Amino acid sequence: MALKSRIPQVRAAITQEMDRFVLRVANSIRNNAVEAIMRGQKSGRMYGNHRASAPGEAPATDTGALVRSIRVEHTPGTGTARVVVGAEYAAKLEFGTRTIAPRPFLRPAVAKTRRQMPELAKSITIKVGK
Repeated sequence: MALKSRIPQVRAAITQEMDRFVLRVANSIRNNAVEAIMRGQKSGRMYGNHRASAPGEAPATDTGALVRSIRVEHTPGTGTARVVVGAEYAAKLEFGTRTIAPRPFLRPAVAKTRRQMPELAKSITIKVGK
């Protein structure tokens, strides 16, 4: 079979694998953010049985609403995915306010995923035909 006749197959295989890779990256960002909130070290004030996060730490989880609001939106075949944080107070935690210092969780998750990219990229395989 001539190479020219296989171009659509090659293009489809590359698109499919890149789509899968983008989804893996987005899920990695989401998982890293969730892990920082759920398991990250917290050293802020105690409020009853709850230890809050200190400025600069990922937010401490209390009700789990922030973690439940973090999701990945992906439409297969587009090569795009978005990590969406639905909690209305998420930006205030991430960037801080005039009265509250930032408790970043998403930007550190993106940075951690960037460091993981070479490992994530190792799983890319493109197979065409037999």
